[in-house]
Amino acid sequence: MCYNYPNYLYGVSMQNMKKLLLGALFICATVMEARMANGIAMVVEGEPVTIAEIKAVQTQLGVSKSEAKDMLILNRLQKAAMTNVTVTEDEIDTRITLIAKQNNLSLKAMQAEIKKQGLPWRKFREQIKTSLKKQKFFRSKIAKTIPQPSEDELKIFYKNNMSKFKMPSSITAIEYSASTSKAIQAFLKNPSNKKGIKSRKVVYKGADLTPQLMSMFAGVRIGSYTPAVNNGNAYVSFKVKSQGKRVAKPYAQVKNSVMSAWKSQQQAEAIKGYFEKMKRSASIEIIRP
Repeated sequence: MCYNYPNYLYGVSMQNMKKLLLGALFICATVMEARMANGIAMVVEGEPVTIAEIKAVQTQLGVSKSEAKDMLILNRLQKAAMTNVTVTEDEIDTRITLIAKQNNLSLKAMQAEIKKQGLPWRKFREQIKTSLKKQKFFRSKIAKTIPQPSEDELKIFYKNNMSKFKMPSSITAIEYSASTSKAIQAFLKNPSNKKGIKSRKVVYKGADLTPQLMSMFAGVRIGSYTPAVNNGNAYVSFKVKSQGKRVAKPYAQVKNSVMSAWKSQQQAEAIKGYFEKMKRSASIEIIRP
């Protein structure tokens, strides 16, 4: 089982997919080579962990030896926990179709994009299968242990994490649009290629900064481009030029974001707690400290 971190998400942009694939491919290759080239450091639930695997994770993720061991133990515990979780080929096909649709790509174009990242299509399907297994495991074993928050709990969470809900008072950007997905994707790969591309300066502020827009611009640095989306009339991407001062939005305006952040935190804590409990009773044999 390759050492990776698929999210419990139902879709992913090609921008994030590239990061996932490149990272997963490199780590997987390193770990597989490490398994063949070095001795066993420990055995977790019958699965060996080699010395070279530990060193590979230390190097690639910049963590200590102890942290690398913990990550690899978690990896093996996850594998053991999901032994009986099944995913059909139809489910994999459905997820891949969804990812392609979300990125405005045909299946053929997506296969070409994955190939460019150096990952065989078979390996990509295995990545999707692992992600689906983790989602099923999460829903059946962990999600049901997370209660729905009360309004007071959400307000307290908002107050204690105010910085999470600060948003720019304005955003100035250049909007690039094209009539086809192919044209906008070609532009994003090579911004000097403006064939079929229209551009205009836009300034969003106040009521213009809808949750949908804020979600699109979230995490995009000044000078960078947003992922391309279909706005109903054209395929568009924005190059961020500047942002106004970040201000905290009133609770009522960001309640959905507060709920999402609260759930993410609770999910992370629930997953951590589940595997910490599993680790206490797991079969872990340390061969070489």
